[in-house]
Amino acid sequence: MNSLCVVLTTTNSVASANTIASALLERKLAACVQILPGITSLYRWEGKIASDQEIQLIIKSTSPVIDEAYEVVKRLHPYNVPEWVVLNSVVASEDYLRWAQQVTNQM
Repeated sequence: MNSLCVVLTTTNSVASANTIASALLERKLAACVQILPGITSLYRWEGKIASDQEIQLIIKSTSPVIDEAYEVVKRLHPYNVPEWVVLNSVVASEDYLRWAQQVTNQM
């Protein structure tokens, strides 16, 4: 089944976010990437609670290319363990899903 996926990831700079977004779009692994600067992330890392200013990326993609998209993000990402949270089978309008499928070469 070819469905719309929304992926959440964060990074440490706008430059890194732009690099990741551009690579995904150029390779037709994402239909759209939104970059939201200025979020604060609190998380547990190496036994301690950490807090960092980060950039949120919201990636719209399709299920057939999602694994390849992850490999690109992993290769370009500055973190040892990049966030990669995939929301599968997202309900979207037929028009938006069709557009996403077209731009990721799924139609």
